[in-house]
Amino acid sequence: MRLPTLGLSIALFVAGCASVRTSADYEPGAADKAKFQRDSAVCERQAEADQKNIGLGAMDVTQNTFNRMYDACMRASGYALRPKQ
Repeated sequence: MRLPTLGLSIALFVAGCASVRTSADYEPGAADKAKFQRDSAVCERQAEADQKNIGLGAMDVTQNTFNRMYDACMRASGYALRPKQ
């Protein structure tokens, strides 16, 4: 009985540590705010679809699949990650 409880505890801990990429993680560069937000929304939709098809969907507590696709899309759109502070 302890093993399922331990597994659930670990999953909840990892879920609390996982973060989802957003437009706040990227520099808009020369793009105006409206274009930057549109591009981010397109990348978010692509990442959500990718997470549903390849990842574990809502059960993907690490958000790795979503973040990989969002990052690839934003980079392909010409945006760079903000430096870590």
